Amino acid sequence: MMKKIFGLRRACYFSTLLLFAGICNGLAQGKVKFGEVPLSDLSMTVYPDDTTAIAVVLYEECEVRYTMGKKDFQLKTYYTIRIKVLKPAGLDRANFFIPFYSVSNREQSEQIMGITGYTYNLVNGKTERTKLAKGNIFEETTSDRWRRKKIAFPNVKVGSIFELKYEKISPYYSFLNDFIFQGSVPVKYSTYKVTIPEYFNFRKRTGGYEKIDFSEKSVGMTFSLDGGGRLDCNGQEMTFTAKNLPAIKNDSYVWNVNDFLSRVTFDLMSLSVPGVIYKNFTATWADIDRQLMENEQFGKQLSNSNLMKDELNAVLKDNMSQNDKVVAILDLVKSKIQWNDERVLYIENVRKAVRDGKGSSAEMNAALICLLRDAGFDAFPVVMSLRSRGRIFSPFPTLKSLNYFLTGVIIDGKPVYVDASNKYGSIDVIPVDCMVQEARCIFKDKPGTWVDLHELGRNATVITVLVKFNEDGYLSGDVQRQMIGAPCMSYVQKVDKQKSVDDTRAEMETELNVRITDFEQGEPQNATVKERFSFEKNDISLGSEFIYLNSLFFPSIKENPFKAETRTLPVEHPFPYNHTISVSFTVPDGYELVELPASEIFELGDKQISFTYQTQKAGHNVQIVQRIAVRQTLYPATEYQHIRDFWARIADKNNAQLVLKRVEQ
Repeated sequence: MMKKIFGLRRACYFSTLLLFAGICNGLAQGKVKFGEVPLSDLSMTVYPDDTTAIAVVLYEECEVRYTMGKKDFQLKTYYTIRIKVLKPAGLDRANFFIPFYSVSNREQSEQIMGITGYTYNLVNGKTERTKLAKGNIFEETTSDRWRRKKIAFPNVKVGSIFELKYEKISPYYSFLNDFIFQGSVPVKYSTYKVTIPEYFNFRKRTGGYEKIDFSEKSVGMTFSLDGGGRLDCNGQEMTFTAKNLPAIKNDSYVWNVNDFLSRVTFDLMSLSVPGVIYKNFTATWADIDRQLMENEQFGKQLSNSNLMKDELNAVLKDNMSQNDKVVAILDLVKSKIQWNDERVLYIENVRKAVRDGKGSSAEMNAALICLLRDAGFDAFPVVMSLRSRGRIFSPFPTLKSLNYFLTGVIIDGKPVYVDASNKYGSIDVIPVDCMVQEARCIFKDKPGTWVDLHELGRNATVITVLVKFNEDGYLSGDVQRQMIGAPCMSYVQKVDKQKSVDDTRAEMETELNVRITDFEQGEPQNATVKERFSFEKNDISLGSEFIYLNSLFFPSIKENPFKAETRTLPVEHPFPYNHTISVSFTVPDGYELVELPASEIFELGDKQISFTYQTQKAGHNVQIVQRIAVRQTLYPATEYQHIRDFWARIADKNNAQLVLKRVEQ
């Protein structure tokens, strides 16, 4: 009866979708009756605790029960949600997606059933109810193993309320997936209940900053067995309830806002059926290392040799340095396997990927590790959870927290890191999504170790600006930008999305409010790319008695990025970086410089972030150099006021002006 639990290698995730929030003043905090909506809810136009809310969740309920299938336990989930639309931007909430695991074997697939929904509108003071029709429910394939139900609610407009309920049956009873109470808009009431038979011992933990009420009680459970028998046991009924949750929104200075959502998480510790089976699932990270390396779709795939024997011999030269050899092998993998845009942990078939010329991130990195080992290098997988998929909680080892790996390799006695699927990446230049605090190196012949990748590599932008007034009296000049590391990756990815150089130039002209000529984009090399252009700014010209110019001409920080007076979440810069702007300005004949900003240097903490602004004048020539160096990327919310004040000073300096005055002849 318990066979499936040993063969599972992956968690099939139950997604609690559309966790949006809402309230009306008169809503009772408790169970609501599906199919009936109070007029007071329909008449609500603004959420009082957050007048910017575009939609609100009036009610959300999820209950998970263990039931007995034909041969084994299964999980049955009952889900209900009711949402109110308050602004036009909230209309897309009426498009629901319910993902579910689906393979050719029905017994190993999840089933979605009992989908019921209504849309409610207030028409002439009365409630108008529109039922969700079968024609508004679609099914789509999203990958080889995943499908989703797409639900388009009818007759939804600003002011509407719509509600949905459905059931899901999953054979993967050993995995209770996270339930997330919080979302991008406020939640008035959300409750999650699960009843677990005594045979399963789960570790539970809650996360986030908001309060979650918890209650627990013992209950009796009865399961009908195939063939007419019955199984009686005790169980634990656990209920988690959250009320009046604020919205938590994306922030450019938070890696992944989902890391801080209020949630409950379960991990299976053991399975025990007296006289039948006992299995301990408590694992150490060393256990997980071993499981991965023994897995047919991970460690076994890394044992392939001679994947590209002739090609490898052709690219390696005797006089090459170790660094150059690694780069050559990396380029070989990129030339032979095209990335299929899949970011995954498990390796389907590395030889097939080489043969087909297309594969996932896992297959590309597996091929790189195999080739590096063939060339005599000590190469190894580095497993992690991508930033976009949430942090690893390392005190509680679990395989399901891992979802990606890249390549580590020893060069001249030191480890470096590369991602074969990163088109323009190189040694120690990996996607920002991979720059995590905790990644785990798994070796063949020694214990695994943790490595911090969040401050990896050199990341810099250097801008040189030469400015003068041209013969026609307009402000003009030349700009060169050099981007290294992560800024280079960001730049080339943006360029790749542009249809042509003309599109890129037009976008820059709009952004900078200039006319651009002689626009050139270099090809990225060694994670470095250059761009240069000439410009003319027709709205600034000679003739006025006073001319006011931004001292940096193209400032990088026009306003303080930290506007809120208080902050709950930590501040997380994407990566350490240096940003330098060097300006050379020629004061035109007939004018004199009457105001030049003062030089200034200041720091945050013990040089965690430093700012330098230096000015110098010699005759008609003015030199200005600004440097920002971010060395520490992560700060707790308690440091927010210092951070806010620091960046306010930088913004002020970025808006400092040069003032020219016409000289009477």
